[in-house]
Amino acid sequence: MEGNRLSALRLRYENTSVNRSRYSKPWDVIFDHPGQGIVQFLVCWLPLELPYVQPNPPVTLHSFYPGHKPEDENYSHSEIWTYKEGVRVEKPSLPNTVKKEFRQIMSDRSITLWKPYAQPRHFLNRFKMHIWGSRCGGR
Repeated sequence: MEGNRLSALRLRYENTSVNRSRYSKPWDVIFDHPGQGIVQFLVCWLPLELPYVQPNPPVTLHSFYPGHKPEDENYSHSEIWTYKEGVRVEKPSLPNTVKKEFRQIMSDRSITLWKPYAQPRHFLNRFKMHIWGSRCGGR
């Protein structure tokens, strides 16, 4: 954490694990994960295309959408999937500019609902994410 904000460096960009609010409550995300925090964000806050500004040389645009991936004990489990030119990339290897922008955007737009508490040795300000709203401006 950086103050009350989720640290951008702690965010995964590859198939980020989330729970959908349609099927769960925010505290469900830490049911089997004591000590972890909860952040929440709206689906429409996911970046549509990254990078916003093309570096030189240019890179392919990437987009991000939630995908429902239920687990045996967690029907609401979903992931934030990466798309490249409209095709899902299962194991994305993103350009550094895209990784950095994705992490910063999610850090800026996430709302901390519950801060993690310190645990010996392995405490890394870990969070579980709860995604709110399945329809947001047609997404």
